[in-house]
Amino acid sequence: MDYWLWMAIAGMGFVAILFFNRQVKVLFNVVKNAVLGVLGILACNMLLAPMGVMIGVNFLTIFIVGVLGIPGLLLLYLTQWMVG
Repeated sequence: MDYWLWMAIAGMGFVAILFFNRQVKVLFNVVKNAVLGVLGILACNMLLAPMGVMIGVNFLTIFIVGVLGIPGLLLLYLTQWMVG
């Protein structure tokens, strides 16, 4: 009886580790994209400032770039260019 109980606990632990490992991996990728996105926004702001196209660094822009990555960065600049 104890053998099956320990096997069940080990199996549930293994499944929990796999589940949380995926969640941590996704969170790490979003944070990595957000940090690289902020650097990308700052670099693009320096290059595009003479043309009057700038994006502010705030929570919303960091979230968009963190989730979408480079396409999110391009989307922000395209939107700013069309509106501004």
